[in-house]
Amino acid sequence: MAQTWRLVAGAAERLGMRRPSYQHVRRLVRIERRRRQLEARGRAVLGRAATTLAAGRVPSAVLVLERLRELESAQELVLQEHKAFRPP
Repeated sequence: MAQTWRLVAGAAERLGMRRPSYQHVRRLVRIERRRRQLEARGRAVLGRAATTLAAGRVPSAVLVLERLRELESAQELVLQEHKAFRPP
């Protein structure tokens, strides 16, 4: 996170903008990491369904859709946390 903050702060200075606080960048990095984890879990759910189909079996559509819906809800919460962080 520190390296990300240094890169962002340097880019902000070159653009004539204020440097973001370390805490701000740290929070955004945590949000992005969580979002990427949720996306990876979604790909894993779809991958398991595809593997099941390739094996000649039929995956439970209800179970797959339920898991994807849960992941989508979790991702929406992560993105809402990001939006709540915007300054007024």
